[in-house]
Amino acid sequence: MIGPEAQRARAQLKYWWLAWGVVGLSLMTIYFTLGSAPSLAGSASSHPLIGLIGLVPLFLSIIIRWLLLPRCPHLKAALPWFIVGLALAEAAGILGALLGGVYRANLCILGLLGFLQYAPTFARQYLAPKPTGYIPNN
Repeated sequence: MIGPEAQRARAQLKYWWLAWGVVGLSLMTIYFTLGSAPSLAGSASSHPLIGLIGLVPLFLSIIIRWLLLPRCPHLKAALPWFIVGLALAEAAGILGALLGGVYRANLCILGLLGFLQYAPTFARQYLAPKPTGYIPNN
């Protein structure tokens, strides 16, 4: 990209960083606000796997980040997947804080790690010019 297109893409990348920071701040705020509150899951004896419900959005978030986002051809096509994956990673942390029970701290840490994988450092690949034409094999 050259000229105004590159400037627009760099500006859009700043919004990616802004969204990432806001989601991280909200995830930390929710965890530290609800950290000492009793879990909504109730006792672990009612259903032992209800505390692990946060793993489902985390797994979907990982699939989006490592399988779908690298295959997007440009920044506009990657933005919706970035937002959905980021929201799923945040949902894993929130569900961990609310329904985690005995797994609360572990699920919140996994949600935070799921969130950290979405740091928009990978988005620089969309700003670099794509090679075209004949490239000989070496």
